[in-house]
Parts: sequence; structure tokens; C-alpha cells
Amino acid sequence: MLNLDIFLFYLINHFRLSFLDNILSIFSNCIFIDTFYILVSFFLLLKNPLKKYLIIIFFMIVGFLLVDFSCARILKPYFKRKRPFVSIPKVYYYSNNQFKYLNTPQKKEVSFSFPSCHASNSSFVSFFLSFFYPTLMFILISFFIMVGWSRIYLGVHFPLDVLGGWILGFILAFVFYKFCNLILTKINAKKA
Repeated sequence: MLNLDIFLFYLINHFRLSFLDNILSIFSNCIFIDTFYILVSFFLLLKNPLKKYLIIIFFMIVGFLLVDFSCARILKPYFKRKRPFVSIPKVYYYSNNQFKYLNTPQKKEVSFSFPSCHASNSSFVSFFLSFFYPTLMFILISFFIMVGWSRIYLGVHFPLDVLGGWILGFILAFVFYKFCNLILTKINAKKA
């Protein structure tokens, strides 16, 4: 399985096009990702009563924090998987706003690789919002796929890291959606 993971990594990481260099580096930028989800969230305010909107946003924020904490503080230290640019040769690696081709792995201290927090966080928010607003599903899923692809293209994650992040995000999005929906149903039942 790990051989397939490395093969797929090289396939994605070595598929170089200059416009992808520019686009995919943006999809790994936390400010860009956060701005996208904030704009989507504000758009949803226009479509919902304030109370429902605030409950959904509350669950989304709490869930996001749990996903991020689980990924960064529990799963990465547990699995201790090294990132591609410090574990295998011949990697295109994005750092300091530029790509470098690394013939040999870099020797530097970095955080661990599995699962990808970018992938888990973006997957969580995209699925969570998609469960409530299926009409946005195509845009939201396309967005988190681009985020995951960018992590491999930039040389900072293996495909299994991204897939693991997507699965973690999906599972917790489903759980938080169910809890949130339960609360919304109880609030609506009290009104009736």
C-alpha cells in the first residue's frame, strides 16, 4: 500500500504546469481557505433565520476545532509519518513562495504528515455545510479536493495523508451534522 502511495505521490507531484504552480499554491494558503469558508458562511446567513444560522455556525466552529486538534495533536504524533520532502528523494517542494526540486530529502525538523490537517479541516467544513445545503455540495467538494491535491502537488503530503484527512473530516462532519440537526429539530418542536 505504501508503494502505491509513493507512486501516486510522484505521479501528482511531478505533473508540472506553470499555471498549476500558481493556482495550487493558493489552495494551500490558510487565509484563502478561511476566506472562502467565511464567505460561504455569510452567504448562508441570507438564506436562514438568524437563530438557525448561529446554531449551525456554532457546531461548525466547534467541529472544526475538534478536527484540527485531533489531527494535529493526537493523530500526527501517534502515526509519526514523515513528510515527503524529508523522507523521499526527487520531490518538488514549495517553500517561501517558490518551488524547489529536491534531489535528496531535506534534513530539517518539521511536523508529521499523516493525516493532512488541511485536508481534514476543509473536508469537515465542506461536508458539514453540504449536509445542510446540498445545492452547494458541488462547489464545496470541489474546493476541498483542490485543497487536498495542492498538498500533494506542493510536496508536503502523500496521497494517503490527504485521503486520511478527508475521511476524518467526513466522519466528524457527519457526527456534528447529526447533533446539530437534533438540536435544530428540538428547537423547532418547541415552537410548534
